[in-house]
Formats: sequence, structure tokens, C-alpha cells
Amino acid sequence: MAYLAAGHVCLALGITGLILPVMPGVVFLIGAAACYARGSARFYDWLLANKWLGPPVRDWHENRAMTIRAKVISITMVLLGVGASIFFFVQIPWLRILLAVTGIAVTMLILSIDTHRPSRS
Repeated sequence: MAYLAAGHVCLALGITGLILPVMPGVVFLIGAAACYARGSARFYDWLLANKWLGPPVRDWHENRAMTIRAKVISITMVLLGVGASIFFFVQIPWLRILLAVTGIAVTMLILSIDTHRPSRS
């Protein structure tokens, strides 16, 4: 029951992340899939078969990699979100530094993930 609840929370966060530019949606969808795999085969199958939510999760499970397009979009969103926060919303110097370090760390993490180049058929 806990895995099912955690899966639902991750799914909600994942969908929110696909809508909001500063939140990573696919990460939460992968988390939802992991929870559903342990808690509900029905929800796991639904998530992987879903027209919009399934492809990035299936791609991650099959390749353990991101496409170049996904990397560019992810890094752009991180930089825009963190940059906007630093320059327009956060006034505390140490918090600006923390945001910048976090943005750099997330960018480095994204760059460290293998790149999947889909074969053209």
C-alpha cells in the first residue's frame, strides 16, 4: 500500500514537473514506475503504456540514458529556473550561491548520464 501511495505522489509530481519548467518531471515518473513495479502491476502497466508519460520512462528503463534533446531541454530549464530565481526572486547572498551550486551540480549530473542516440529506421 505504501508503494502505491508513493507511486501516486511521484506521478502527481511528475505530471506537475512536465508542466512547470523548473521541476524535473521525468525523474518523478521514473520514481512512480519504480514504486508501481513493487506496489501495483496494473498502475505500472498503465504508466508504461500511457501515450504521453510512458515513452521517457520506457526509454530510461531500456537504455539507462537520455536523448540529446532531453538533455538540452533539461539543462535549459534548470538554468532558466535557477537563473530567474537568483536574479529576480532571491535576495539573500548565501541562498543565491546555494542555488547556483545546485544548478551547476544538476547540470553536471545531467551531462554525466549516458546519451542515447535512437537508431533511425
